[in-house]
Amino acid sequence: MKMLWCWRCRQEMPMLEADEFALVHQALMKGMVVVESEARQRGRVLNPMQLDGLIDRHHQPVLEMYRLLTGLVETNPNAVWHHVVDQYGPPCPQCHKPLRTPKARFCVACGFGKEDVTPDSLPLLQRWPELFRSG
Repeated sequence: MKMLWCWRCRQEMPMLEADEFALVHQALMKGMVVVESEARQRGRVLNPMQLDGLIDRHHQPVLEMYRLLTGLVETNPNAVWHHVVDQYGPPCPQCHKPLRTPKARFCVACGFGKEDVTPDSLPLLQRWPELFRSG
């Protein structure tokens, strides 16, 4: 789990790494048994949320797994699907918010790279890889 700026929520949110998102997907496919097993492995006691409605109960394993992994109580299953690290790009060298997608051509938050954008421009990461090298 990694805290990143979420463009939809307009705040930093816990984002799932690929292996954690795989657990969420597995919970959707196989149900609460996966969540209960993961909770046992982590030495946690699972106290399921009380959700109303058929759709809520159908998505309860997803919401419970997200809560188990992040500690955040989320009641909207759609939010879980966009809180995934791999959907975002590298941090902007200027404002440090993640680019909205891995193929972003400029930073929407501060406009970095916008002056260079043409219809055939490459993503920032390909145009200026030296800016995105870590360490």
